[in-house]
Amino acid sequence: MIRVNWVLILLCCFLSFQAQADTGAEDTISEVVSAGPFWDTFTNRDGTGLYHEVLDAVFALYNVRVRHDYVPSDRADELVRLGWADMMICDDKAMEPLRLARYPLYVNDYYVFFDKARIGPWQGPESLRGMEVVAQKGFYHTWDFPVPVRIREMSSGLKCLEMVLLGRSDFYVDDMSFIQQSIAEGPRFDRKLFDFRKAGNRSYHPMFSSSPRSSVVMKMYDDGMRTLHENGKLRPIYEKRGHSYPNFDDY
Repeated sequence: MIRVNWVLILLCCFLSFQAQADTGAEDTISEVVSAGPFWDTFTNRDGTGLYHEVLDAVFALYNVRVRHDYVPSDRADELVRLGWADMMICDDKAMEPLRLARYPLYVNDYYVFFDKARIGPWQGPESLRGMEVVAQKGFYHTWDFPVPVRIREMSSGLKCLEMVLLGRSDFYVDDMSFIQQSIAEGPRFDRKLFDFRKAGNRSYHPMFSSSPRSSVVMKMYDDGMRTLHENGKLRPIYEKRGHSYPNFDDY
């Protein structure tokens, strides 16, 4: 019986990946690895969704495969820092040594959901000042708001929704599609007692490390996005998924 030395196999895989990282050449890269959570219509587990389909189209220009690891956002950041994944998808801000690609994968408004009796008449950002805002873990930060707020992270949008419905937090912040998804999955409630208001707008970019390999992969991504945008092959992917098309000429 042949015994498989898994340690040796893993070491060989690591050395192969490291060799590609050290050379930093496009022609040595046959696969790139993205990492991030499952998001419905963005990173579906069957390989469909906006992020998957855009990245597949971009790296197909180089005959490079894309593989995705489904992990929480903070774990995805760590995988990129360690060099075990090429990019985290997606974020609006990066802390060194991580950095954002030039072109976003998604641009959209985000909203807060709240109990009208608890908050009172909406006064714009001032209604948020000093309040507790629940958010999905890793999705939003204090810098996403123009006034001081307290961020409380939860494991899912549904948990965030329930915190507001139960009166345990002031606001639930999220993309409108995620709020609507949470409402569809959550308990029934009198919708006349609650409201939504726009809290801001931001762009979501793939996030890379500062390694030589990462620099090459990020350039491949940015150049590929520009190429697909200019030849008209990018917009149909967004329209197919029902998501707004970013104005890439602004970046």
